[in-house]
Amino acid sequence: MIRLLTLVVLALALISTQAESRSKRIHVTAEVVKQTIIGDPTNPLQIGDRSITTVDLFDENHTKVGIGTGVCTVVTVPPLDTRVQCLLSAEFAEGQITFGGLAPLPEVGVVAQFGILGGTEKFRKARGVVTIAVLTPELLQDATFDLE
Repeated sequence: MIRLLTLVVLALALISTQAESRSKRIHVTAEVVKQTIIGDPTNPLQIGDRSITTVDLFDENHTKVGIGTGVCTVVTVPPLDTRVQCLLSAEFAEGQITFGGLAPLPEVGVVAQFGILGGTEKFRKARGVVTIAVLTPELLQDATFDLE
């Protein structure tokens, strides 16, 4: 029985180690290149208003490592907390990662998490979470991709 228990513990440790070695973290800074707002600028945000954004992605050495795009649609407004539903993609040399979900309006200090929906090429089986923090009013963003 002790041998069986030892074997089970060793197997679990091996599986855990392999899972950790397969997980990957990508950390980038996103700089907005262009943003278009679709909606009535004379009225406050309304359900259905959209923003379409293109960003350049940089690593910690400020080397460009990819591009990103996203479309966010306003889905709730006051008296509820204003929320947007976003569908975003990041393209790296190894392939694309698509992610999305609900988020608050992008303002300095806001942090949002999005679920990874899938990807292409090296990321074709990607799952995990993307965390984005808004750093500046110009929408400079810090993004971390935690891939499983």
